[in-house]
This record gives sequence, C-alpha cells and structure tokens, in this order.
Amino acid sequence: MGAERRDLHARPLSTPGSDTPGRPAPDHAAADHAAPGQAAPGQTAPGAGPHGSAPARLGSLGGLLAALRGRPRTGGYAAGADLTGADLAGVCLTGRILRGAQLHGAYLSGADLRGTDLRDACLRGADLRDADLSQAALGGADLAGALLAGAFLTGADLHGTDLHGAFLHNADLRKAFLARADLRGADTDGIIMRGADLRAADATDAVLRQADLRAADLRGIRLAGAILRGVDLRGADLRGADLGTAILSSARLDRVYWSTATTWPPGEWTYRMRSASQQVAPGVFQVSDELTRPGRHRPTPG
Repeated sequence: MGAERRDLHARPLSTPGSDTPGRPAPDHAAADHAAPGQAAPGQTAPGAGPHGSAPARLGSLGGLLAALRGRPRTGGYAAGADLTGADLAGVCLTGRILRGAQLHGAYLSGADLRGTDLRDACLRGADLRDADLSQAALGGADLAGALLAGAFLTGADLHGTDLHGAFLHNADLRKAFLARADLRGADTDGIIMRGADLRAADATDAVLRQADLRAADLRGIRLAGAILRGVDLRGADLRGADLGTAILSSARLDRVYWSTATTWPPGEWTYRMRSASQQVAPGVFQVSDELTRPGRHRPTPG
C-alpha cells in the first residue's frame, strides 16, 4: 500500500501541507465518561469551533475519531461525517459506512478503504494516492479533481461517480463498475481497466495513454477528443461508442466488437475497421485476429 496502517485514534491531526505540529491523541478515558453531546475535558465539542461558535473541522476531529473507534459500522458519527481537509493518511476504515461524508480535500494517501461505503460522499480534490478502495461503494460520489494515482479500485462500484479532471495514473480499476461515470478530462495514463464496465460513461477529452482496456465494456461510451495512444483494447466492446475527434494511434484492437452505431475518428478509420473486421451479427462486427497481429496489417495508423 506504500503507507503504514495506523489505527484511527492514534493518528496525529494536521492539515496537509501545514507546518503546525499535530495534536496529541485525545484522552479516551475522559471522553468515555463525558455526557452525551458534552465535550470531554480538553476537547472541543463535535460540531463546535475552537471558541464554541463556527463549525469545526480538525478541531473536533479527535473526538470524532475516538467515537468512530468504538462504534459499530453504522454509527451515526460515520455516515455524513464532516472530515473536510482531515489528515487520514494510512488509516484503516475497512467496511465503514461513510455514506454522504464530507471529505473535500482530505488526505487519505495509503488509506485502507476496502469495502467502505462512500456513496454520495464528497471527495473532491482529496488525496487518495496508493489508497486501497477495492470493492468500495462510490456510486454518486464526487471525486472531481481527486488524486488517485496508484490507487486500487478493483471491483469498486463507481456508477455515476464524478471523476471529472481526476488524476488516475497507474490506478487499478479491474472489473470496476463505471457505468455513466463522468471521466471528462481525467488523466489516466497507464490505468488498468481490464474487464471494467464503462457503459455510457463520458470520457470526453480524457487522456488514456497506455491504458489497459482489455475486455472492457465500452458500449455507448463518449471518447470524443480523448487521447488514446498505445491503448490495449483487445476484446473490448465498442458498440455504439463515440470516438469522433479522438486521437487513436498505436492501439491494440484484436477481437474488438463494434457496430454501425460506433463513431470512429475522422479520416479512413471507418474503412480501415470495416476491412479488418468480420460481421458476427446484424450491424455488429469483430476485428479479426489475423489482421491485427504484429507484422501484419493493423487498422491503426503509426
């Protein structure tokens, strides 16, 4: 994972990029004897600012994380929690219910979020580099502009997720569910999406250099203006996909399925694909292995 796992209540609190030393761990013994809704000695009450007025973020995080430590997965503090800008690098939140949580700009590098429920959560601009989100539920989450380089999202549910402008270099999304996801302008160099479901996703103007899209379901995906250099599309399903104005070069297209509704980039692409394919169903074609092997004619310029 690249970051040592740490228990929640032992993590020092600081803001990413801050020079201020982290706060010490909260006094859990005092917190356990505090009345419900009352702050423990030396702590700021959850939801109150440093002076008891404006809503706190890091000021109340110690009490929040202490509460999370002993609560069940469905604890009220988890779902909808405000962890905006929190430093949670390397923490273990496996299987937690964080639906609707506010994690805008949070630092979660190397965090263990396997199977975590983050549906409808705000992770806009969050740092999730090398985090493990395998099998996580992220449907409807806001991950616009998030840093996900090297993150593990195998089998994750990202349907309808906003990944607009996200940084996904070398992220692993094998067999992830990304139907109707927003990937516009996302930077995904070296991403692994083998067997992923991207039906009707919008990847307009996305950068997909050296992406592994083998056997991916790309039916109805929008790739207009996308950069698709060196992508591996072997066995992928591009029926109804829109690649108009996409830059497609040095791609592997063996056994790719496409249809009369597929829009290819300008030029001779439609002719090239038709001449390299066989009709397998009415209006459906598959690129031939023989015509796309190295050393033979390939329907890919350059």
